[in-house]
Order: sequence, then C-alpha cells, then structure tokens
Amino acid sequence: MSQAATRRSGVLLVLAAQVVVLGAARPATAAEPPGATPVTVAALPPERTAGRGARVPFVEHEAEAGLTDGELIGPDRTFATLAAEASGRRAVRLDAPGEFVEVVLDRPADAVTLRYALPDSADGRGLDGEIALYADGRRLGALKLTSRYSWYYGAYPFTNRPADGTPHHFYDESRLLLGEVLPAGTRVRFVVEADGVPWRVLDLADFELVGPAPPPPANALSVVDFGADPSGATEASRAFDAAIAAGRRTGRPVWIPPGEYRIERHLEVDEATLVGAGAWRSVLKGDGVGVYGRKAPGGSREVTLKDFAIIGEVRERKDKAQLAGVGGAMSDSTISGLWIQHTKVGLWFDGPMRGVVVRNVRVLDQAADGLNFHRGVTDALVEDVFVRNSGDDGLAAWSHEVPNARLTFRHNSVIAPTLANGIAIYGGQDVVVTESLVADTLTQGGGLHLGARFSATPFAGRVTFRGNTTVRAGVMDPNWGFGVGALWLYALDRPIEGADIRILDTDLIDSTYEAVQVIGERPISGVGFNGVRIRGAGSHAVQLQAPGAATFREVRADGLGAAGVYDCGAGFRIERAEGNAGWETVDCPRR
Repeated sequence: MSQAATRRSGVLLVLAAQVVVLGAARPATAAEPPGATPVTVAALPPERTAGRGARVPFVEHEAEAGLTDGELIGPDRTFATLAAEASGRRAVRLDAPGEFVEVVLDRPADAVTLRYALPDSADGRGLDGEIALYADGRRLGALKLTSRYSWYYGAYPFTNRPADGTPHHFYDESRLLLGEVLPAGTRVRFVVEADGVPWRVLDLADFELVGPAPPPPANALSVVDFGADPSGATEASRAFDAAIAAGRRTGRPVWIPPGEYRIERHLEVDEATLVGAGAWRSVLKGDGVGVYGRKAPGGSREVTLKDFAIIGEVRERKDKAQLAGVGGAMSDSTISGLWIQHTKVGLWFDGPMRGVVVRNVRVLDQAADGLNFHRGVTDALVEDVFVRNSGDDGLAAWSHEVPNARLTFRHNSVIAPTLANGIAIYGGQDVVVTESLVADTLTQGGGLHLGARFSATPFAGRVTFRGNTTVRAGVMDPNWGFGVGALWLYALDRPIEGADIRILDTDLIDSTYEAVQVIGERPISGVGFNGVRIRGAGSHAVQLQAPGAATFREVRADGLGAAGVYDCGAGFRIERAEGNAGWETVDCPRR
C-alpha cells in the first residue's frame, strides 16, 4: 500500500487573538495562558477560525500534511470508518517497517503527543506496539502505542466485544518527553519498526515546549514525605490522603513531585490545594483514579487542583461507574493545568455547587463526556479547555431537574467527539457560550446544541451563543435517517420558550448536512439569529422540523447542497429581517 513520498501543505494554524469577557461568573483574567500558541483546524485557512477555540501550549501537525510514503485515507464522514474519526477526516496509514510520516517543526519543542489508531485484537483486549521517532535522522526514542483503550462495538452504550459489530472510537493518544529541545526547522519523522502490529494510522502530532520542572510552592507539603511512591510500584492513595489532610489542617499546599503515582480509587479533597510539577511530570495513574469533592448538597469548597495529569484505565463505557477524572461538588474552586485521559468522563460535577473555574485543561480519549455540569451548578467558568476524542458531549451543562445558572464557556475547543455534540446546553438560566470551536462530529449529535431533553429544566433568562465556529459538524443520524444540524435546537421534553436565546456572530463551515436545525413536537420560540455565516452545507441552510418561530438577521449562506430551507409544514415561521442572503429558496424533499 505504499506510494512515492509526497510533500503536502504545511501545518495550518489558528491564532486566538483575544479574550472578550462576556458574563464571567467570577473574576477571571483575560490574558492568554503562559506559553499559549495557536491550535490547528485541519484543512482550513487560519483566517476562517481566527480568535476562536482554546489557547493551548502546543502546535498541531496533521499527518496528511507532512511527507509520507504511507497510504492517505479519507476524506470520509461515514460512521465506523477510520477517516471519519480523524481530525480533518484524513489521516495516513502505515503498514510496513520503514514507512513513515515526517513533519517540520514551526517552533522549538521538547515534547510530542501523537494521535493514532492500531487494530484491535480478536478478543477485544487490544494490541500493543510502538513507533520510532527520529529528529534530523537521529533516533530519539519510541512512542508506546496500544489499542487497549479504543475500539468500542455495538449500540449505545457500547461494549468491548468485537462480536457486537459496528466498531468505532478507534483513536488514542501517546505522549513522549524528548529529552532535549528540538529547534524550529527540525525534521521529525515517525517510522514503523517491526513490532508485530500489522498496521497503524497516524492522525496528527502536537509538539510543545514543556521546559524544566518548576520548584514546589513555598511552604508546601510533599506527598513523598507521607510515603507516596513516585515510581508507581506501590499504590499511593493512603499517602495522598494523609498529605491532603495535613494540608487542609495547616493551610499549606500539597506538592506532587515529578513521578508516576499509582492511585486506584478516588482522592477526596476539601479546602485543599493539590499542585504538581506540570501535567507532563506529575502523573496520577491507575484503575479508578480520580480527584473528587464531597457529595452535594454539602460538597467541598476552596479546592485548587493545578498542574498534574490524571490518567485512568477505562476500556469500556459503564454509565453507572463513578470513573471521572475530577468529580463531586467543588464550590469556590479552581482547576487548571490538568491533563485528563482514559477516564470515563474528564470532569463531572454534581451540584448544587457554585463558583468553580476550569481553565487550561486537556481532556483526551474519554469513554463519555469531556466535562459536564450536572444539576444546580451556578456561577461557573470554563475557559481554554481542549477536548479531543470524547465518547459523548465534549462540553455539557445538564440542568437535570435542578437548573444550572450563570455559566460561561469561553475559548474552548472540542475536536472529533465520537458521539453526540461538541458543546451542549440542556436547559438552565443565563448561559454564555462564546469564542469556541467544534470540529469533526461523528454520530447522534451536532456541533452546538440547545436541548429541552433528558428531564432538563426550562431555558430561562438569556442564553447566548456568540462568536463560535463549527467545522465539518453535523451528522446523518442512524435512528432518524436524516441529518442533524451543525447548530441545532431540540424541543423534546418541553417547549423551548420563555428565554431570550441569541445566536450571534457564528460561522458554520462545511456542515455535513443542514447548518441550522430546529426539531421537536413542542414549540421553539424566543430565538434570534444575527450575523450567522453558513459556508458550505451538504444539504440546507435551515431545516425546520418543529413548530414555532425565530428571527433571522444578517444570515448569509453559500455553497449549499440543496435549497436554502427545508420546510415540510411543521409550522415553524422564519421572520426574515434585513441582511439575509443565499438561502431564499424553500423545498420539501420528502413530500
């Protein structure tokens, strides 16, 4: 399957220019995080998404944009294909020893994260392999690869049994500290060496400059002094418990020195500060690992979690299992600089609770949601959170029987969720989603979603989506047999009414089917679209499948695959204000 090595376009970068503070739940800095750099949006020029998405410390290189003698796969958006789950819907397959992908660094780096897929084993337990890494011809080491955490089968909530068919959730990520700083211009090559694995698919590589380990905070208590083993040979949860208790009692921060600590249950934190030497160096790893606040309604308060990694061992989705990386209730708390991987959910908060800030967090390779605010979470901020390969909604606020209120989601990215939506708001009051980016949704969901479903409380107050971008979002729903919009509203349990809902300054780019969709047997009203740019859609600009009405102003569309509006008589009224263009025609293709 090899072909002659070819040079393709270089890495595509998106620069997040500034933060606009919109309804911040509590005081927050508007400055970029230290070391912030652009984030890639595959197959798009940077001006199409500038200023949107998480500011992250890495530069992303797509495998298909490099030099390779492997086989290009994609583009394809068909569920259960490797290309459909790849960033940009394209990747490179390498089969034989010696085959490679090579990229050229744009800036110095001493660490790399590789997104890849390996075949599963016949029993579903996965295969292990590796890929060598060379810098300007020198072998620096190898990244460990595995399919133990990927390859889900069957229908929702999915299994790890190949006999159930319909394989998906193919990709995983591996990271490596390189041991030296590679300068800009270095040619980095990923090369297959004989390891018994028949093939591997490379999707992308993130390069960053981690730098030296920082010193501990002043007056900190070290978990090592309480018996924690940084080699990971001995389970360390009791030592962490003791350190956390001492830190709470004395008001001193708890320090996690560089190391890999085996933790196989939840660590409970309350009025405590837990700080590591960075997510690349201080790692909590194990089957069942998680850092939790106390249960609501009491919950925990004044918790700080900062600069460490939580890496679990979740290989199958079990919805009743409490396997979040961060969970429970944490009021007046800050979570920043974490890396969360291979847990069921990255962060799942059960309210009531208030005043949590989640900032500069990476959530990768989850069995379910990236982050979910569940029941009565108020005055919260989520900023510069990067989610890739979540197994359900990337970022969600679920007002399940108790309303969430005054939430701000700002400058976040959700890339390639394997189920459901990029960012989803289920009921609640006074919610802002702004300057965020969603790309490459896969099945049973779209990019941006407002849903009156899952026993959520009504929408109330002002709900604003402003300055967001979706790219290649929306799907063919396998249950409905028609497309789901890149931006969609669903009135299932109750009407969507009584709230002031505004969709402003929004770009819906290369939507798989319709760009905007309203659906449900209940009415949808109180919605205004202003400054929406629809730039390519596989079917319609707007698909009407619910009663109700909305105002459309300065909504412009081009590159539609069908008429401007799908309307088969559901009773939805489009109130056209000034400045609309490109979607005047109406049809009913099912009539």
